[in-house]
Amino acid sequence: MSLKSSFKGFLGETVINVAMWLKLEKNVYHRLNGITLPKANGGSTQIDHIIVSVYGIFVIETKNYKGWIYGSEKQKQWTQAFPNGSKFKFQNPLRQNYLHIKTLADLLGLELSYFHSMIAFIGECELKTRDELPEHVLTGGMVSYVKKKQDEMLTEDEVKSIVEQINSNRFSKS
Repeated sequence: MSLKSSFKGFLGETVINVAMWLKLEKNVYHRLNGITLPKANGGSTQIDHIIVSVYGIFVIETKNYKGWIYGSEKQKQWTQAFPNGSKFKFQNPLRQNYLHIKTLADLLGLELSYFHSMIAFIGECELKTRDELPEHVLTGGMVSYVKKKQDEMLTEDEVKSIVEQINSNRFSKS
């Protein structure tokens, strides 16, 4: 990964982090950022953002991209295209986030129904296949999407326990 793309990723993470920090009540929404967890079959997975609340566990994959984004729910790879004709393939973020959620579900011993997947595209990009994508693929309104979920799934004690379990299982930042 180049220094430029690392910085772009860091900048994207920071934008989401600041927005969530400013607009979500800390006593209701517990935010965890840059979490690396062990996978059940070995290796690890890095999760951009996790928000734990009585309304469920929000797992957020951020993409700081420019240009046009083409992809559908079932494709293995999506395409980023630019007006000059250049194109780049990248892993389908829906599949990527499913792996994150599955890893968390296994770690916490929870069913997938407790999780809310969110794909947050930030930066100057346009989703060209919007009609083919689920509502949780977003180019804005991340906080609104989180606050829209109002069915209580977890108790306050369960929320605290989940946050503790994630923190105790995460790899230390290197």
